[in-house]
Amino acid sequence: MTVCVANSATLTKGNTVRHLQIYRAIKTVAEQGSFRKASELLGISPSALVRQVKAVEEELGAEIFDRLSVGVRLSTVGEIYHRHFIGHLAELDRANGIVADMKGVRIGQVNLAVSAPFSLGFLPKEIAAFRERHPRVSFSVVTGDSDSINEMLLNGQADLGLILEPKPRSGVETILQEHGSISLVLGKGSKTVLYPHELEDHDVILPTNGTGMRNLLDTHFAQARLNIHQILEMDTLVPPHVSPLLSLQFWPTLALDADIVQQMGGQVGIMQSMPRCNIALCQIEGRPLPIAAARFVSQLSAKIGA
Repeated sequence: MTVCVANSATLTKGNTVRHLQIYRAIKTVAEQGSFRKASELLGISPSALVRQVKAVEEELGAEIFDRLSVGVRLSTVGEIYHRHFIGHLAELDRANGIVADMKGVRIGQVNLAVSAPFSLGFLPKEIAAFRERHPRVSFSVVTGDSDSINEMLLNGQADLGLILEPKPRSGVETILQEHGSISLVLGKGSKTVLYPHELEDHDVILPTNGTGMRNLLDTHFAQARLNIHQILEMDTLVPPHVSPLLSLQFWPTLALDADIVQQMGGQVGIMQSMPRCNIALCQIEGRPLPIAAARFVSQLSAKIGA
Protein backbone atom coordinates (compact mmCIF):
# COMPACT_ATOMS: atom_id res chain seq x y z
CA MET A 1 0.00 0.00 0.00
CA THR A 2 1.31 3.44 -0.92
CA VAL A 3 0.55 6.17 1.56
CA CYS A 4 1.03 9.83 0.85
CA VAL A 5 2.02 11.45 4.13
CA ALA A 6 1.60 15.17 4.39
CA ASN A 7 4.45 17.48 5.26
CA SER A 8 4.59 18.00 9.05
CA ALA A 9 4.08 21.71 8.47
CA THR A 10 0.67 21.08 6.89
CA LEU A 11 -1.20 20.84 10.16
CA THR A 12 0.47 23.90 11.63
CA LYS A 13 -0.85 26.28 8.95
CA GLY A 14 -4.04 28.25 9.33
CA ASN A 15 -6.08 28.41 12.48
CA THR A 16 -4.07 26.94 15.37
CA VAL A 17 -7.11 26.80 17.64
CA ARG A 18 -9.03 24.83 15.00
CA HIS A 19 -6.19 22.34 14.73
CA LEU A 20 -6.08 21.88 18.52
CA GLN A 21 -9.82 21.21 18.51
CA ILE A 22 -9.33 18.60 15.80
CA TYR A 23 -6.46 17.01 17.73
CA ARG A 24 -8.74 16.66 20.76
CA ALA A 25 -11.53 15.28 18.60
CA ILE A 26 -9.24 12.63 17.08
CA LYS A 27 -7.87 11.76 20.54
CA THR A 28 -11.41 11.27 21.84
CA VAL A 29 -12.44 9.07 18.88
CA ALA A 30 -9.30 6.93 19.42
CA GLU A 31 -10.09 6.54 23.12
CA GLN A 32 -13.77 5.71 22.59
CA GLY A 33 -13.38 3.58 19.46
CA SER A 34 -16.55 5.13 18.08
CA PHE A 35 -17.57 8.37 16.34
CA ARG A 36 -20.96 8.25 18.06
CA LYS A 37 -19.56 7.91 21.59
CA ALA A 38 -16.88 10.53 20.92
CA SER A 39 -19.43 12.99 19.53
CA GLU A 40 -21.53 12.67 22.70
CA LEU A 41 -18.51 13.59 24.83
CA LEU A 42 -17.52 16.44 22.51
CA GLY A 43 -21.05 17.83 22.25
CA ILE A 44 -21.27 17.73 18.44
CA SER A 45 -23.18 15.57 15.99
CA PRO A 46 -21.61 12.32 14.73
CA SER A 47 -21.84 13.53 11.13
CA ALA A 48 -19.98 16.76 11.97
CA LEU A 49 -17.25 14.78 13.73
CA VAL A 50 -16.91 12.40 10.77
CA ARG A 51 -16.55 15.39 8.43
CA GLN A 52 -13.80 16.89 10.62
CA VAL A 53 -11.84 13.65 10.61
CA LYS A 54 -12.30 13.11 6.87
CA ALA A 55 -11.01 16.63 6.22
CA VAL A 56 -7.85 15.86 8.21
CA GLU A 57 -7.41 12.54 6.41
CA GLU A 58 -7.68 14.29 3.04
CA GLU A 59 -5.16 16.89 4.17
CA LEU A 60 -2.75 14.17 5.29
CA GLY A 61 -3.34 11.93 2.32
CA ALA A 62 -3.91 8.91 4.58
CA GLU A 63 -6.69 7.38 6.66
CA ILE A 64 -6.27 7.92 10.40
CA PHE A 65 -8.90 5.33 11.35
CA ASP A 66 -9.72 1.86 10.11
CA ARG A 67 -13.51 1.58 9.82
CA LEU A 68 -14.67 -1.68 11.41
CA SER A 69 -18.03 -3.43 11.38
CA VAL A 70 -18.49 -2.05 14.89
CA GLY A 71 -16.63 1.17 15.65
CA VAL A 72 -13.20 2.34 14.51
CA ARG A 73 -9.56 1.93 15.51
CA LEU A 74 -6.39 3.84 14.70
CA SER A 75 -4.69 2.76 11.49
CA THR A 76 -0.93 2.22 11.40
CA VAL A 77 -0.49 5.72 10.01
CA GLY A 78 -3.10 7.00 12.47
CA GLU A 79 -1.08 5.71 15.43
CA ILE A 80 1.92 7.75 14.27
CA TYR A 81 -0.11 10.93 13.86
CA HIS A 82 -2.02 10.27 17.10
CA ARG A 83 1.25 10.28 19.06
CA HIS A 84 2.12 13.56 17.32
CA PHE A 85 -1.28 15.07 18.18
CA ILE A 86 -1.23 14.13 21.88
CA GLY A 87 2.31 15.46 22.09
CA HIS A 88 1.06 18.85 20.90
CA LEU A 89 -1.80 18.77 23.41
CA ALA A 90 0.58 17.86 26.25
CA GLU A 91 2.85 20.76 25.29
CA LEU A 92 -0.12 23.13 25.31
CA ASP A 93 -1.26 21.88 28.74
CA ARG A 94 2.26 22.37 30.05
CA ALA A 95 2.38 25.91 28.62
CA ASN A 96 -0.95 26.70 30.30
CA GLY A 97 0.46 25.37 33.57
CA ILE A 98 3.57 27.56 33.28
CA VAL A 99 1.43 30.65 32.64
CA ALA A 100 -0.77 29.77 35.62
CA ASP A 101 2.35 29.38 37.80
CA MET A 102 3.49 32.84 36.70
CA LYS A 103 0.14 34.19 37.87
CA GLY A 104 0.48 32.38 41.18
CA VAL A 105 -2.43 30.03 40.44
CA ARG A 106 -1.83 26.36 39.73
CA ILE A 107 -4.49 24.80 37.48
CA GLY A 108 -4.88 21.70 35.36
CA GLN A 109 -5.82 18.06 35.57
CA VAL A 110 -3.61 15.13 36.52
CA ASN A 111 -4.60 11.91 34.75
CA LEU A 112 -3.54 8.79 36.63
CA ALA A 113 -3.69 5.11 35.71
CA VAL A 114 -2.89 2.88 38.67
CA SER A 115 -2.86 -0.71 39.87
CA ALA A 116 -6.03 -1.34 41.88
CA PRO A 117 -4.48 -1.52 45.40
CA PHE A 118 -3.29 2.10 45.18
CA SER A 119 -6.80 3.42 44.56
CA LEU A 120 -7.83 2.65 48.14
CA GLY A 121 -6.29 4.70 50.92
CA PHE A 122 -2.88 5.70 49.59
CA LEU A 123 -3.81 7.63 46.45
CA PRO A 124 -6.94 9.38 47.82
CA LYS A 125 -4.85 10.68 50.73
CA GLU A 126 -2.09 11.93 48.44
CA ILE A 127 -4.62 13.63 46.13
CA ALA A 128 -6.38 15.27 49.08
CA ALA A 129 -3.06 16.60 50.42
CA PHE A 130 -2.12 17.98 47.00
CA ARG A 131 -5.51 19.65 46.47
CA GLU A 132 -5.30 21.37 49.84
CA ARG A 133 -2.41 23.34 48.39
CA HIS A 134 -3.73 23.49 44.82
CA PRO A 135 -7.55 23.41 44.91
CA ARG A 136 -7.91 24.24 41.19
CA VAL A 137 -6.13 21.07 40.11
CA SER A 138 -8.46 18.14 39.40
CA PHE A 139 -7.62 14.46 39.12
CA SER A 140 -8.77 11.54 37.01
CA VAL A 141 -7.96 8.04 38.28
CA VAL A 142 -8.52 4.76 36.43
CA THR A 143 -7.31 1.29 37.43
CA GLY A 144 -5.79 -1.44 35.30
CA ASP A 145 -3.05 -4.02 35.01
CA SER A 146 0.49 -3.27 33.83
CA ASP A 147 -0.30 -3.77 30.14
CA SER A 148 -3.38 -1.55 30.12
CA ILE A 149 -1.65 1.18 32.15
CA ASN A 150 1.28 1.23 29.71
CA GLU A 151 -1.20 1.49 26.85
CA MET A 152 -2.97 4.42 28.53
CA LEU A 153 0.36 6.20 28.95
CA LEU A 154 1.31 5.67 25.32
CA ASN A 155 -2.03 6.83 23.90
CA GLY A 156 -2.19 9.94 26.07
CA GLN A 157 -5.04 8.86 28.35
CA ALA A 158 -2.76 9.03 31.41
CA ASP A 159 0.03 11.39 32.45
CA LEU A 160 1.33 9.03 35.12
CA GLY A 161 1.10 5.31 35.81
CA LEU A 162 1.55 3.86 39.30
CA ILE A 163 2.15 0.18 38.67
CA LEU A 164 2.52 -2.82 40.95
CA GLU A 165 4.92 -5.36 39.41
CA PRO A 166 5.31 -3.43 36.10
CA LYS A 167 6.17 -5.03 32.77
CA PRO A 168 8.79 -3.17 30.69
CA ARG A 169 7.30 -1.46 27.63
CA SER A 170 9.07 0.45 24.87
CA GLY A 171 8.22 4.15 25.07
CA VAL A 172 7.45 4.08 28.81
CA GLU A 173 10.03 5.21 31.36
CA THR A 174 10.22 4.82 35.14
CA ILE A 175 10.42 8.02 37.20
CA LEU A 176 10.35 6.55 40.71
CA GLN A 177 10.77 2.97 41.86
CA GLU A 178 10.59 1.07 45.14
CA HIS A 179 10.88 -2.53 46.26
CA GLY A 180 8.21 -2.50 48.91
CA SER A 181 7.10 -4.94 51.56
CA ILE A 182 3.88 -6.98 51.50
CA SER A 183 1.54 -6.94 54.50
CA LEU A 184 -1.36 -9.15 55.58
CA VAL A 185 -4.94 -8.09 56.23
CA LEU A 186 -6.33 -10.33 59.00
CA GLY A 187 -9.40 -10.53 61.18
CA LYS A 188 -9.33 -8.89 64.59
CA GLY A 189 -8.01 -11.23 67.23
CA SER A 190 -5.79 -13.11 64.78
CA LYS A 191 -2.05 -13.43 65.25
CA THR A 192 -0.37 -10.48 63.56
CA VAL A 193 2.94 -12.26 62.88
CA LEU A 194 2.63 -15.49 60.91
CA TYR A 195 5.10 -18.10 59.78
CA PRO A 196 4.70 -19.53 56.26
CA HIS A 197 3.39 -22.93 57.42
CA GLU A 198 0.53 -21.16 59.24
CA LEU A 199 -1.01 -20.21 55.89
CA GLU A 200 -2.51 -23.69 55.85
CA ASP A 201 -4.74 -22.65 58.78
CA HIS A 202 -6.26 -19.73 56.85
CA ASP A 203 -8.67 -19.14 54.00
CA VAL A 204 -6.66 -17.00 51.56
CA ILE A 205 -7.89 -14.17 49.34
CA LEU A 206 -5.58 -13.65 46.36
CA PRO A 207 -5.30 -10.98 43.63
CA THR A 208 -6.88 -11.74 40.26
CA ASN A 209 -5.09 -14.42 38.27
CA GLY A 210 -2.60 -12.94 35.79
CA THR A 211 -1.93 -9.69 37.65
CA GLY A 212 1.63 -8.84 38.62
CA MET A 213 0.96 -9.25 42.34
CA ARG A 214 -0.68 -12.65 41.80
CA ASN A 215 2.23 -13.87 39.67
CA LEU A 216 4.66 -12.77 42.40
CA LEU A 217 2.72 -14.60 45.10
CA ASP A 218 2.18 -17.76 43.03
CA THR A 219 5.91 -17.96 42.32
CA HIS A 220 6.74 -17.52 46.01
CA PHE A 221 4.23 -20.17 47.12
CA ALA A 222 5.56 -22.65 44.55
CA GLN A 223 9.20 -22.07 45.53
CA ALA A 224 8.39 -22.35 49.24
CA ARG A 225 6.13 -25.40 48.59
CA LEU A 226 3.27 -23.85 50.49
CA ASN A 227 -0.25 -25.26 50.27
CA ILE A 228 -2.74 -22.40 49.91
CA HIS A 229 -6.48 -22.70 50.53
CA GLN A 230 -7.75 -20.01 48.19
CA ILE A 231 -11.39 -18.99 48.63
CA LEU A 232 -11.58 -15.81 46.55
CA GLU A 233 -9.85 -13.77 43.84
CA MET A 234 -10.26 -10.00 44.17
CA ASP A 235 -8.21 -6.85 43.57
CA THR A 236 -9.91 -4.83 46.30
CA LEU A 237 -9.80 -5.20 50.08
CA VAL A 238 -12.29 -7.71 51.42
CA PRO A 239 -13.67 -7.66 54.99
CA PRO A 240 -11.94 -10.44 56.96
CA HIS A 241 -15.31 -11.95 58.00
CA VAL A 242 -15.99 -13.06 54.38
CA SER A 243 -15.01 -16.53 55.64
CA PRO A 244 -16.29 -18.27 58.79
CA LEU A 245 -12.70 -19.46 59.30
CA LEU A 246 -9.55 -17.41 59.72
CA SER A 247 -8.93 -15.46 56.51
CA LEU A 248 -6.15 -13.28 55.23
CA GLN A 249 -5.33 -11.13 52.23
CA PHE A 250 -1.97 -9.97 50.88
CA TRP A 251 -1.56 -6.24 50.21
CA PRO A 252 1.39 -3.96 49.29
CA THR A 253 2.31 -2.10 52.48
CA LEU A 254 2.65 1.25 50.67
CA ALA A 255 -0.99 1.03 49.52
CA LEU A 256 -2.36 -0.10 52.88
CA ASP A 257 -4.32 2.22 55.16
CA ALA A 258 -4.56 0.80 58.69
CA ASP A 259 -7.58 3.03 59.49
CA ILE A 260 -9.56 1.57 56.58
CA VAL A 261 -8.60 -1.95 57.60
CA GLN A 262 -9.81 -1.30 61.17
CA GLN A 263 -13.10 0.12 59.85
CA MET A 264 -13.56 -3.13 57.93
CA GLY A 265 -13.13 -5.13 61.14
CA GLY A 266 -9.57 -6.22 60.43
CA GLN A 267 -5.99 -5.59 61.42
CA VAL A 268 -2.63 -5.45 59.67
CA GLY A 269 -0.07 -8.20 60.07
CA ILE A 270 3.10 -9.59 58.53
CA MET A 271 4.39 -12.96 57.43
CA GLN A 272 7.98 -14.10 57.68
CA SER A 273 10.04 -14.58 54.50
CA MET A 274 7.68 -12.73 52.14
CA PRO A 275 9.08 -11.44 48.84
CA ARG A 276 9.19 -7.71 48.14
CA CYS A 277 7.02 -6.20 45.43
CA ASN A 278 8.18 -3.82 42.72
CA ILE A 279 6.35 -0.48 42.59
CA ALA A 280 7.02 1.97 39.76
CA LEU A 281 5.77 5.43 38.86
CA CYS A 282 5.97 5.78 35.08
CA GLN A 283 5.36 8.23 32.27
CA ILE A 284 5.67 8.27 28.50
CA GLU A 285 9.32 8.46 27.52
CA GLY A 286 10.80 11.78 26.41
CA ARG A 287 7.72 13.95 26.95
CA PRO A 288 7.66 16.73 29.56
CA LEU A 289 4.90 16.29 32.13
CA PRO A 290 2.19 18.95 32.57
CA ILE A 291 3.14 21.26 35.43
CA ALA A 292 0.50 19.92 37.83
CA ALA A 293 1.54 16.31 37.15
CA ALA A 294 5.22 17.18 37.65
CA ARG A 295 4.40 18.77 41.02
CA PHE A 296 2.43 15.68 42.03
CA VAL A 297 5.46 13.53 41.17
CA SER A 298 7.54 15.69 43.51
CA GLN A 299 5.05 15.00 46.29
CA LEU A 300 4.99 11.25 45.62
CA SER A 301 8.79 11.10 45.63
CA ALA A 302 8.66 11.52 49.41
CA LYS A 303 6.77 8.20 49.61
CA ILE A 304 8.05 6.14 46.66
CA GLY A 305 11.73 5.36 46.54
CA ALA A 306 12.39 7.57 49.56
